[in-house]
This record gives sequence, structure tokens and C-alpha cells, in this order.
Amino acid sequence: MYLTSISFSYFLLGVSIACIAAYLYFRLLFTKTSPESNSRDKIIGQMKDPETWRLKNKQVSNVCMFWFIVSILIYASIKFLFSIQLIPIVYLLIYVVLMLLSFIFSLRVKGKASI
Repeated sequence: MYLTSISFSYFLLGVSIACIAAYLYFRLLFTKTSPESNSRDKIIGQMKDPETWRLKNKQVSNVCMFWFIVSILIYASIKFLFSIQLIPIVYLLIYVVLMLLSFIFSLRVKGKASI
């Protein structure tokens, strides 16, 4: 099966918009739960391990920023540098699998992780 380059590029644009929104959300959570923040107690509450939770939020925000940059670069290159062509759907599947694997591995924090 094949996709047109236009549909693949707009898929990447949608992914990049979702990734930047997720980046802003997780970065805001990380910032608002810093020790000097006034809203720390409202957000964390009676959480068992807030530091590991904060580290996971930071790691997910970094992964989201990475995929935002990758998606925008691929979108721009497909949209502006290449003519309309057919792209094998395998590229879309590889892209989605790599994204999912990066999110899964970023959430596997054991103990104290270095920042």
C-alpha cells in the first residue's frame, strides 16, 4: 500500500502539533511542581514519590520535543523539497513504532535518574 506525500506530510504536521501541546503540558507540570513553586502542594498532594513523577514528566516532555522537531523537519522536507509522489505505508508504520518505543523506554525510570 502507498500514501501520497501530501497525506503523509499532513500526518506529520498533526503529530508535531500534538507533540508540542504534550511538551507544553508536561513541561508546565514539571515547572509547577518545583520546590519553590506556590502550586506544588495543590498538584502533588499526598503522592508517594513526587520526585520520580517529576523526572518522568521531564523525560516525556523531552521526548515530545524531540518528536516535534523530527516531525517538523520531515514535514518541511516532504512538503517543500519533494514533488508529489507515493510513499510506502511501511515508512508510516516505522515512524509510529519508533515513536511508541521512545515513549515506552522514556517512562521506564528506576530509582533516581540523573537530570
